[in-house]
This record gives sequence, C-alpha cells and structure tokens, in this order.
Amino acid sequence: MAAPVRLAFVGCGHCLKVSFGAVLPFVEGLEVVAAVDSSEAALAEALDQYGIPKGYRTLEECLDREQVDAALIAAPVFAHAELALACARRGVHVLLEKPMARTPDECDQIIAAHRQAGTVLMVAFMKRFNRSMLQVAQLLEEGAIGQVMAIRHNWDWGGNESATFAPQWRGQLRTWGGHWQDHGSHSVDLAHWWAGPVSSVMASFEISEPHWEVETEYNVICTHASGVRSTHQCTTFAHRENEERYLIFGETGTIELRHASGVWQYTTPYELYLHRYGRLRENHQPPFSANWLEEGRQFGQYKVELDHFVECVRQGRQPLTPGESGRAVVEVIAAGYLSAQEGREVRLPLEQSPDLERFFRALRPRLPPRYWQG
Repeated sequence: MAAPVRLAFVGCGHCLKVSFGAVLPFVEGLEVVAAVDSSEAALAEALDQYGIPKGYRTLEECLDREQVDAALIAAPVFAHAELALACARRGVHVLLEKPMARTPDECDQIIAAHRQAGTVLMVAFMKRFNRSMLQVAQLLEEGAIGQVMAIRHNWDWGGNESATFAPQWRGQLRTWGGHWQDHGSHSVDLAHWWAGPVSSVMASFEISEPHWEVETEYNVICTHASGVRSTHQCTTFAHRENEERYLIFGETGTIELRHASGVWQYTTPYELYLHRYGRLRENHQPPFSANWLEEGRQFGQYKVELDHFVECVRQGRQPLTPGESGRAVVEVIAAGYLSAQEGREVRLPLEQSPDLERFFRALRPRLPPRYWQG
C-alpha cells in the first residue's frame, strides 16, 4: 500500500471549521500531520476538534520539524503568495484556496515557482467537484439547452439589518478585494467552465457596510470570447435569506441552480432545474440522504476535491484546476476593479496588474442612514 500523503493544514479559520474539517477523516491516503496558524487559540481548537497531532505558529517552523508532502493553504489571501512560494522552495505540493492570490503578478510568481520545483499546484475551486455542478456540465454536453447564450449569477446577503457585519480580515484593505474577489472567484470560474474565457470586463463597486475598506456590493458584466455575456451581482441589501443562484440561458432552455440559507450548503446538492417553453420545469437535483454526515463522506465537494488532490500528488498528474485556472480568474477579478477605477470596459489580457491598494483607498463608502441612527 502506498504511503499516505502527509498534509499540513495552513490557516485554521473558516475553511477548517466549516469546509474541510468534517471530511478530513474520510479522505483515503491522506494524513494530516500538522496545523499552522498564528493564533494560539485557533491552533488549540484545531488540535482539539479535529485530532490534528501538532500545531505550529509559522509554516517555516512546521516544515523544519515535520516531514510534509503537501500543504492546504487556507490562510487570508494576502498571505497566499508568501506561503505558496515557501512551499515551492521546500518541494511541497499545494492545494491553494481561492482566490489564488490578489493580482495576476502574484499568481505568476506562484506558478513559476511550482513549475520549477516540479510540484503539484491546485487551486481549490470546490464547485468543480459539486454533484449539481457536474450534472450541469453533463446537461450542457448533451445539448439540453442548445448553445449557451448568457449567464446570470447573484450572491445576496439578506440578514445584515444592523451595523454589525464584522469584516474580520476579509474586509481589510490589505486583501485588495472584497465580495467580488471572494464570491466572484467562484462565479467567474464557473462561467469559464460553461462559456469559455473572458475577453472584456465592465464593472462597478460600492462599500455599503461600516468598517469595510473593500467592496461589499458589485455589478460586473463579462463578455466571453464565445460571445456569451455573464453578469455577476452581489448585494447586502436583499432583506431575505442569503442566496446563491445561477441561471444559464440557452437556445432551447434555461438551467437554474440555487442554494438558500435553509439548506446545508456544504453537503446537500444545489437545487437544479431545467426550464422549457416558459411553463415546464424538470427537476435534475441529484438524490441525497437526510444524513448530512453520510452525504459529506460520500459526496461532499470538499472531500471529493481532496480525493482529487491526493490522486494528483501520488501520480504526478495535472489537477483539474491548476494554477493557470486560478490566474485566469484573478485576472478577470483585477480587470473588474480596473474597469471601475477608470470608468471603461477593460479588455483582456491585462498589460499589467492594476494598483489595487490605490483603487480601494479612493473608493468612498456609501453608507445608508440606518447606520447613523442612535
């Protein structure tokens, strides 16, 4: 039997607690040997809750003391480049959370370093491994809606009725991106999958929550080389349950995917419908069990993603979502910010990475009166 892939989990926040932690024991051929986080409290919780044997405050200390084959980097985006480059220098394979980095230049550095090291570099676009998304890919391949004509995505946050939407690191200037960088990374990657590469971007952004230094609202139009236009929207003023929805408009039908806050998003598959003739609706949601733990064990997108990463490391294979996929998305994200900064449609490829810190320092918050009452 082949030796297990020895993994260091780098960044013990949301991704460990909500996404990966519950499924780590179910991934065959994987041994999590250490956790890395600058917070002693986060390390203590990781070791206690998930049975990770050792914890380190820095990646360098972990790599000095442990025999590590691979790292899952789930630290804040402003640390991605530094951590991924450190792994390349040590010959350590990397599964890198999205967004891959803050700018195309940072992505280029990471890709070059891992190419030189001969290590596997995979970007964690877990929706590529989701059962409903795979069902969509099959429907498109079968021609269920004919040629794709347009794509619409919205990611709405409806529960923020008071000025308590704490940004943590996600809302800080040093991220060089807010909800568009975060949620848009998923929707742009999916649009690439369904409609091909993006050729131009037009966008606008707003900061509409207190204490945030980067955008909370976005409206982005991407024109794809295929002629398809995909629209990407997010608001914190939905005033209803949070929702993630995709519509793929085709010649002969429309595919609809939806997640709402009333379902367990990390195991239960997306609602999936095929609409025709303005009155017919076919349900294509994959069957699922009420036992969410069993769902995660068999079908959880994070578990299947890790299975794929382990297989790529063991076989030296190119992953389904390599560094180049991550860079393509980051370039579209950066083009959106540049479009808003200069008030024009931006064509790809970008000639150089934009000065994102300058853009966000100039982006003035537009806070509604409710935040100043009382």
